[in-house]
Amino acid sequence: MNFLPENYTTPKSSNSYMKLQDGENKFRLLSSPIIGWEDWLDKKPIRFRFNEKPLKALDPKKPVKHFWAFIVWNHLEEKIQILHVTQATIRNSIENLCKDADWGAPYFYDIKILKKGEGVDTEYMVNPLPHKPLDASVKVAFMEKRCNLEAIFDNEDPFASGYESYTEGVFEIPAIKPVDKVTKEQAFELADILSECELGYQEKVWNALKIPKGSSLEVLSQDVYKRVKGAALQNRAKNILREMEVATEVA
Repeated sequence: MNFLPENYTTPKSSNSYMKLQDGENKFRLLSSPIIGWEDWLDKKPIRFRFNEKPLKALDPKKPVKHFWAFIVWNHLEEKIQILHVTQATIRNSIENLCKDADWGAPYFYDIKILKKGEGVDTEYMVNPLPHKPLDASVKVAFMEKRCNLEAIFDNEDPFASGYESYTEGVFEIPAIKPVDKVTKEQAFELADILSECELGYQEKVWNALKIPKGSSLEVLSQDVYKRVKGAALQNRAKNILREMEVATEVA
């Protein structure tokens, strides 16, 4: 005789916030975080934006804590929720993933947080999972349950309807914009301008560009071209004026 009925599954909670359970917690991060400070008054959280940190805690027994909050897909609950993080261990681990070239921004892979222990002895281990595309059903769920993270700062329900705007989701790696290279005519023009600058200045420019002197300048982007040209025109004008002064003195 089975202890539990066949096909029994634990009922899913109706909470809009993801609570880290003992053991494994798997989620997909779906939005940029809001960051701020969390204080407490009468057992209720009061949250402040990052540049509005309170000078002291309202409750001396509960220090003000730094927090991140972002929209996630909770794999266990199979629902859109907000993950509110005050634990430095978790924040530091996710920040390190962002800085790691092999992982990058944590929008394009699932994350597991292993929680064990209780109270001050609680430990958290953050593990990234292999990159994979987001399931289309999660995008649908995100659009059906819109969330305004900024409402947290006003102690309002982030999932309420009627907001003028809602937090945007991050689902795909943005396409890399191709570099806009200079034209052949622009490259010749810049080379001509540089040839009329001071010799020492020319050396500095070529060294800064990290290309051999006399090389084609077609490798430059439009942004670099504009900045180099602007500075070179100024140096050329000074150089021409100096040469004129020298010629006048000789005459």
